[in-house]
Amino acid sequence: MGLGSAAEPALAAAARAASFRLGTGWTLAAVCRAPGGVRRLPAGARLLLFHRALGPSGGWWLRDRVESVVPVRTSCRVTRAEASGSTARLELTGPGGSERLAVDHVLAATGYRLDIDALAFLAPALRRGVVRVPGSKAPRLTSTFETSVPGLYVTGSLAAPMFGPMMRFVTGTEYAAARVAVMPPDGSSLHERGPVSTEMRGGGTVGGLPA
Repeated sequence: MGLGSAAEPALAAAARAASFRLGTGWTLAAVCRAPGGVRRLPAGARLLLFHRALGPSGGWWLRDRVESVVPVRTSCRVTRAEASGSTARLELTGPGGSERLAVDHVLAATGYRLDIDALAFLAPALRRGVVRVPGSKAPRLTSTFETSVPGLYVTGSLAAPMFGPMMRFVTGTEYAAARVAVMPPDGSSLHERGPVSTEMRGGGTVGGLPA
């Protein structure tokens, strides 16, 4: 057998595990390399991708630090919490009934839902003028991250229902910045200018898609 035959399994494994900045797999690699392409998908497909790709998960390197080290209670909810001196007393309710705990600290990691109306620093009239992505409360954006309100741009997590899951992470800022930061000399809205094309470091292309 030649070297080519011996290398085939490794090449096949590498092909199946295509990777990009946020993980492995062809679907994830595709949406991370082409956020502008994600924007061209139907709203329903984009929202499905938004809800299912890169959901909450702990880092692999944390597992050994948690399992069999930190007591973990699942399927429980806190029904009561009160201060008691320098500690907090909690009452938990779960499948096994109620339980009381005395703890030093309580952290509420509740998460949040994307909603342009939650940005209270924007005037109510301005928020009302923002067209939403069908089926969500996130703004519909042009290829330059501009909302339906000329001159108002949105990036970060609120842009994920339009451009894909990469917008929820720091690695998505390079793509967004290249589109938003190139302003016309006269300061006019990006609605009035053509598409921007910028090459991303490490491969991939930014933009080139019309608004």
